[in-house]
Amino acid sequence: MTIRRFPQLAHWGAYTAVVEDGRLIRCEPHAADSDPSPMLDSIIPLVYSDKRIRKPAVRRSWLQKREHSNRALRARRILSRLIGTWRWIWWRKRIAGCATNMARRGFLLAPTAGRRRAFAPRSLAGAALLLYRRRRGGSGGNYSWGTAQFFLPYIIGTFTPLTGRVTTWPSVVDNAEILLAFGGLALKNAQVASGGAVAHTLKPALEQLAKKGTPIVNISPMRDDCPEFANAEWIPIRPNTDAALMMALAFEIQRVGAQDDAFLASHCVGYPQLAAYLQGKTDGVEKTPEWASQITGIPAARIARLAQQLIGVRSFITCAYSVQRAHRGEQPYWMMIALSAMLGQVGLPGGGFSFGHGSMNGVGNPRFDTPGARR
Repeated sequence: MTIRRFPQLAHWGAYTAVVEDGRLIRCEPHAADSDPSPMLDSIIPLVYSDKRIRKPAVRRSWLQKREHSNRALRARRILSRLIGTWRWIWWRKRIAGCATNMARRGFLLAPTAGRRRAFAPRSLAGAALLLYRRRRGGSGGNYSWGTAQFFLPYIIGTFTPLTGRVTTWPSVVDNAEILLAFGGLALKNAQVASGGAVAHTLKPALEQLAKKGTPIVNISPMRDDCPEFANAEWIPIRPNTDAALMMALAFEIQRVGAQDDAFLASHCVGYPQLAAYLQGKTDGVEKTPEWASQITGIPAARIARLAQQLIGVRSFITCAYSVQRAHRGEQPYWMMIALSAMLGQVGLPGGGFSFGHGSMNGVGNPRFDTPGARR
């Protein structure tokens, strides 16, 4: 009996693959991970599943006619397997065929017609795919930050906060006096990190906040978007109405004169126009809690009280990636930035705005720059 151990990194975390006589028998989580994902247990069944495609296969009609083949067969791929219209081919032939076809499409179509879709949950193949796309001239981005990655550079000068370079959980735990989470802080999301991470940190961070008694407000259509142990207050909201709530909060802050005029004057552009809009000077509609209540379904009194909770304390406002995956998804992100700026919290330890806390693991982990290429 021969047992070998191999360190691995998957979307679900770091682990050691234990192999006995050439067969994977278990996946041991990294010792430094205090909250390992149970998804690691799914790796062994996936490796040995009879549903796994073990060799590359190509439609026979494509081999015969290439781009002139019947594409409707794709919609009938299950039936096609049954009637034998797929053909196994050697890897070397498949790679050459892919290269030829991609070169043809690259000549006919703009490079950005390609979309990088492989997230490679058990490897770093996604990074290799990104390099390939860039060498070809680029790609059309990704669905995950589909809105934010293109408009944030015009608002805050960069989209790097979407990559995880955000306010860290230790800073939030040590300094924040209230945490407002648009889209929640779901533990199920925090099992996964693109490329993997050694530690799963969302649950330990929320446990520390709960122990300190830091108020957490879960603004989401779903109660379980924040775990019970966090003692979060749930404010149910109609989907895609987050921006209206933020506007009403900003209106209330402005109404009582609690906005940070010095910060707005020194670090921001456009506040006079926003103030006029909130007051209804541009469209005749004041963005009051009563106005927002009709849109969001949240009682006006609760909106007004939430605004009071944000005034005069170190507030941390985060918005899940899912909130911008919608029609006009830039509005809640943009308004969250404006709201945080009005409170004067941007740049303060444990305060300000952020993106993606609770959307995936690794967001909020401390990061250290190392020499190398920048994204």
